[in-house]
Amino acid sequence: MVEIKRGYADSRFGQVHYRIAAGGPENGEGQGTPILCLHQTPSSSADWLPVMGPLSKGRTVIAMDTPGYGMSDTPPAPVSIEDFAGVADRLMVDLADQGLIPGDTYHVMGFHTGSLIATELARSVPERVGRMVLFGLAAYPADQREAKLANLLKAFPAPDASLDHVEKLWAIIGTLSDPRISYEERHMNMAECLRLGARMPWGYISVYRYDFLAAMAEVAHDVLVMNPQDDLWEVTCATSHHFRNGRRMDIEGVKHGVLKLERDRVVDAVETFLGAT
Repeated sequence: MVEIKRGYADSRFGQVHYRIAAGGPENGEGQGTPILCLHQTPSSSADWLPVMGPLSKGRTVIAMDTPGYGMSDTPPAPVSIEDFAGVADRLMVDLADQGLIPGDTYHVMGFHTGSLIATELARSVPERVGRMVLFGLAAYPADQREAKLANLLKAFPAPDASLDHVEKLWAIIGTLSDPRISYEERHMNMAECLRLGARMPWGYISVYRYDFLAAMAEVAHDVLVMNPQDDLWEVTCATSHHFRNGRRMDIEGVKHGVLKLERDRVVDAVETFLGAT
């Protein structure tokens, strides 16, 4: 069994927490291009635990907590997708400097918010990014992004004595979760969200301020868009073609929880796409 370790690195926003998995010598440790995994909002690198071990055969897999989430330090205010991308690339430079990964390039996997950060990495440091695997594309035109920004406080009310925010959050989790996700897991997910307090939706602010459609058009990398049937199903179907070298794999009948519920299918698709690189 592959051991998944934890570590911290410095960033402009304080310490960044990450998980790292590398297969042993018998699995060709360190020979392949490493993979950087970037999570959705509001969540953490723990989302990637089901696939980190299986994907680490012959390569190192890193999952980062974006600033403000998981166990990473919190910025003083919502930051941009460009900021998140800068922190992510700096982490990979630091890990290479420590000899934990090869230094030149890395593949990147993103889930929802992580898909935007991954795309910004490919746009801003194209020579550093190999191939991309993205789960769900929040690629909205400007008017829809503005409307979603304006609706954030209604969708995610600030904590108060009424606990109205708890009821709304529980309803959202129930709507988005795949029916196969247990209520215990849903409660654990909600506890992680509540721990964030009023800054829980900050990542969505970053998403809706970012012109994802324009960034997609600038990316020439090979992209595998994995499209579970969750809340981004329709917009992903409508916009994935903006990646000029992209291909889409629809995963019907699976809502949130795809990395756990469809682990083997996801791992097989990713390994086939990345090949021996």
